[in-house]
Amino acid sequence: MDRGWYWRMGLVIGVTLLTIWFLIPSYYSLFVMERSERNNLTLLEQRMPRWAPPAKYRINLGLDLQGGIHMVMRVDTKTALQKRTERRGDQIARYINEDKKLGEVAVDTDPEALRLSLTAKDPATMDAIEKEVLATFTDFVRVSRDGPKLVLAPDEGQVNRFREESVDQAMLVIRRRIDKWGVAEVDVRKLGTDAIQISLPGRSDPEQAKELVGTTAQLEFRMVDDTTDFFRQTYQTTPPPEGSNITLDSAEGFPQLVGPDREALLSYVQDKTPADRQVLLECIPSATRKGVCDSYRSYLVEKNVPLTGESLTGADASLSQLNEPEVNVSFDAAGARQFEELTDKGTGRRMAIVLDEYVQSAPRINERIGGGRARITMGRSGGRPLEQWLADAQTLALALKAGALPAPVTTGEIRQVGASLGDELIRKGSLAAIVGLALVIVFMAIYYKGAGLIADVALVLNGLLILAGLALFNATLTLPGIAGFALTLGVAVDANVLINERIREELGHGKTAKTAVDQGYDRAFWTIFDAHVTALIAGFILFFTGTGPVRGFATTMIIGLLASLFTSILVTRVIMNYFVHGRDAKTVSV
Repeated sequence: MDRGWYWRMGLVIGVTLLTIWFLIPSYYSLFVMERSERNNLTLLEQRMPRWAPPAKYRINLGLDLQGGIHMVMRVDTKTALQKRTERRGDQIARYINEDKKLGEVAVDTDPEALRLSLTAKDPATMDAIEKEVLATFTDFVRVSRDGPKLVLAPDEGQVNRFREESVDQAMLVIRRRIDKWGVAEVDVRKLGTDAIQISLPGRSDPEQAKELVGTTAQLEFRMVDDTTDFFRQTYQTTPPPEGSNITLDSAEGFPQLVGPDREALLSYVQDKTPADRQVLLECIPSATRKGVCDSYRSYLVEKNVPLTGESLTGADASLSQLNEPEVNVSFDAAGARQFEELTDKGTGRRMAIVLDEYVQSAPRINERIGGGRARITMGRSGGRPLEQWLADAQTLALALKAGALPAPVTTGEIRQVGASLGDELIRKGSLAAIVGLALVIVFMAIYYKGAGLIADVALVLNGLLILAGLALFNATLTLPGIAGFALTLGVAVDANVLINERIREELGHGKTAKTAVDQGYDRAFWTIFDAHVTALIAGFILFFTGTGPVRGFATTMIIGLLASLFTSILVTRVIMNYFVHGRDAKTVSV
């Protein structure tokens, strides 16, 4: 055997062991723990061996397999646009009459038509007013001008952008709320242009779900107590519970507690917090999964709320002159006065920006800020690329606007899937997949003999790779996903059939066993590769354009096709070369 064979054999053994290792959390979650405990990651971590991978690397069961609540929420972007137009009218009137003092102008709003009519008391001032308004409020364009009357309307591009942002803002708030509820495999995604699809596995109260996701978000500005040693003293005097993974960290310049479990972290400090203080958490997002928190960072804040998001009129992310990400926020007249007082008293301290009791950011106040406009500098540290910092700034701006300008959200559809039905679907779907796999294995062993047994080994490994891939990428297994699992096993068998037929053909031409095996694999390679690539293209199209069950099918199909390429081209050839080249076989049982 050449040296290359040993490298390939080592790769196959390594991948096989890694596959089995990644399936440990899925095995414990599905077969050891009770159905009611499947979503409890903390309990799963305690049940598994210490050498097992983290509990988050497990196969999630979709709504159709474990029961729960399916909701479709409609975002009323029309009402949001109407309210935005009314606010713009008030801002323009205040800007012209009070800030610039260009003259007295009256603003009439037609929310239904999204129109603003500006009428100047002195017609001679309208030219200067029009020039200033169009230069300052660039999201509105001129519709018509009739003497002292100017009619404005939102720019079409800005309207489309606002509609998209309204849905994104609603999704952000919904994700945060559901995370507080403790649903492990929540699925929140955009459906069409103005709807959000929500799946809540393991939940059974539709009314509670409607109340959870439909309430207006609360945005608050609260002062951080970063001068006391509360977290360090708590950590030293009362060690955290074993297995909680709560640690003490000073990355922000003062002691903070960090942990992967929100409830465990809050429970740890619940009875130790001073009466006039409150512990709030910041989500540290996952680098690979959008909307998922890898861990949580704690902040000790004052209970008093001096300023809320009701006074916020806008928030936008941009790059400063120093090429650093920043978020520019603006307040109305009342909010501007409150914000100026707050920054005057809190100069040198940190101010937490809190959305639905989650800390979005805690910037330091460097000076008193007047004028109703503020700039939150994100800074750049830790070696992260500029794109990541800018994405963080955009997320913060989105969070601020979500609390300040929430679009009304209504329930378009809600239905409950029974857990007992899910268990029945698991049994029937799994039985169908197992029976199909068993029949294929028997057929390959009888029809292709020794080569068929090698294909069967690769087929079993292919199935394990699919399941491990679902666990690794934290994908959700649905009933259509089980169908995709069975389909990709069929594709994997088809690749092995093609290889074995090629080997038979070469043997029929009088070739030796070694030559027949080598040429059989070489000549079948591009046919197999092309077939898999075209199927992968179809799978990616289904994944990016489909929703719900279609995406579940596509996910399993994509992982299965990649696994099939590995097992049919590499695994079977390594085993076949061992028997033909390594043991110098004169014939091949095909």
